Amino acid sequence: MGQTLYVWLLCACLLFWFMGVHNRLMRLRARALAVLSALEKQVLSGMLPLQHRLAERPVDAPNNASDEYRAQWAQALRVMEEVWTAPRKDRLDIDAQQQRTESWGQVITAWNAWVSAPPDLAGPCVPDSFRLEWEASTAKAIVITDALNAILNDYNEGVSEPPACWVAHFFGFKVSALIGIK
Repeated sequence: MGQTLYVWLLCACLLFWFMGVHNRLMRLRARALAVLSALEKQVLSGMLPLQHRLAERPVDAPNNASDEYRAQWAQALRVMEEVWTAPRKDRLDIDAQQQRTESWGQVITAWNAWVSAPPDLAGPCVPDSFRLEWEASTAKAIVITDALNAILNDYNEGVSEPPACWVAHFFGFKVSALIGIK
């Protein structure tokens, strides 16, 4: 009778420990997904209006370097929109995170090229109001990204540290890549 009681207590402790680890990982993943949704909303709601403002002045044949840079930035925004709105089975997948980071990097590279283009007789290539709108939207996205990366660091630690990694592997939790928006 005494040994059976100890076996049942040990099984109960292990069961509660497994449930605790599983629930912690689920909470971390849910927080990461919530912050990722906020980041997607910020990126898309901040970028799409700018993209539509660019569409008001289409560039069929670039007249100068500024138009060429603007067209490259608009193209990078279109690619970013496709990547960030693509349906995925696992939104925290490493490939999805890397695609988001790469698309953001292309947008930033194109933006920096456009902003640093020499001004023409009409003034700077990028209007000040447009530049300020972009910088405000980018600053918000960076703050949200920092919060997401902090949560993903906690999640990745929980998924990869033993003995929790055994539970994570059993239930299909996977390490997620951080998003490199800077």
